[in-house]
Amino acid sequence: MRLLALSLFFALTACAGVNKTNISCEDCFEVQVIRVIDGGTLDTSRGVVRLYGVDTPEGGQPCASESTKRLRELAGDTIRLEVGTRTIDQYGRMLAYVYSQDGISIDEVLIREGMTEAWTRDGQHRDYLVGLEQDAKRQEAGCLW
Repeated sequence: MRLLALSLFFALTACAGVNKTNISCEDCFEVQVIRVIDGGTLDTSRGVVRLYGVDTPEGGQPCASESTKRLRELAGDTIRLEVGTRTIDQYGRMLAYVYSQDGISIDEVLIREGMTEAWTRDGQHRDYLVGLEQDAKRQEAGCLW
């Protein structure tokens, strides 16, 4: 019964939009979204931003187009950024946990909906996001699981 209730919760959340996430950032700064590059990367008014908490499928892999589309829906025109424990990745992109203008954790939503895997190497929200990925796998959520 619990499994059925959780499945229903995830399905309704994915279809109806997201109203709340557990990760939040009250003092995040806002940037304008210029375009969504892929399921984990955005071009913004502050440069290219890579979502810190996720490891998204590359182009041509299962779920790549779905995660890109979902990021576009969640991001809109303005996002809020929370700097992680590292600020730049190996390609010179800014690393940040990304929130919608309404404060919804986009990293959290993409993982919970089975659109992407959690980044497991570092970050202040790593343990929580890895747990969400395990839940998504158990629920066979989204296009990855």
